[in-house]
Amino acid sequence: MPTNQYGIPTTLADDAGHHVLVLWLDRLSLSGDSEIWNWLREDYTEFTVRNTKIVIVTRQNTAANLQFSNRFELFFDVLSDPEDQLIAELKPKLPGTTLPEFCLIDPTGRVVKWSLGRSLKTELENLLSYLDSRRLINDVVPEGKLFELVEKESEIISIKALFEGRKVVVFGVPGAYTPACSAEHLPGFLNHYEEFRRRGVDSVICIAVNDPFVMEAWGQAHAVNERIRMVADGDGSFTRAMGLTLDLGVFGLGKRSKRYAMIVVDGVIKHFNVEAGPFVGSSSATDMLALV
Repeated sequence: MPTNQYGIPTTLADDAGHHVLVLWLDRLSLSGDSEIWNWLREDYTEFTVRNTKIVIVTRQNTAANLQFSNRFELFFDVLSDPEDQLIAELKPKLPGTTLPEFCLIDPTGRVVKWSLGRSLKTELENLLSYLDSRRLINDVVPEGKLFELVEKESEIISIKALFEGRKVVVFGVPGAYTPACSAEHLPGFLNHYEEFRRRGVDSVICIAVNDPFVMEAWGQAHAVNERIRMVADGDGSFTRAMGLTLDLGVFGLGKRSKRYAMIVVDGVIKHFNVEAGPFVGSSSATDMLALV
């Protein structure tokens, strides 16, 4: 049986009920690279708050793993598996025949993500976004103060009024008038609005941490014409409640929202996609249309 760096017998079954991120040290060209291990040590809590444990697997002996763990001050298990027992256990669940640098196992034991040959740090950052999306599914949309401009007056909208008894598509953006939001995200939902309606969607809503006057003007600039509700999260309370606050202070934008999209049915989040970076990917109108 594999043992951790302290000589304690350990199996993946010990982590049942959690997501488990497994990294194979022998597959990593970064085994001597301090950057990735320092990043994992510093951001370890980013995984733990998402109910995810990290396990490193090696063919090294326990003493070598303890030395490696101490060198980078790692707070998670480094397993010695010289007979490849874990590889034998997981390989039937993995695509192809080549062992990936890492894989992510969900709480039911399924392998749901694996490395794709890109920058390891980038792929691990993308995993955090994936875990965020799993975290919110089947949750009730949280409360927060949202505003909309009605006859040139700012009015508070209740979450209940937006979502109760309705199928709603919501997309959140870092900011009105920002490049990707204006060039791709908002226009994409406008272009597919009629198809959303044909598929039974009652409302399409755009939310940003901006004031309602800015949201109204942005909608007018794109000829929204009431097809998409332009909703303001003026103080960011809704974004905070969703756990999606993004600090863009370095760009002079302050606290904003991550880019995301979700499908809400009668107040319950049924599908949720959040972007790891600034660009439009899984939160696009076409991706959400495929889920309706």
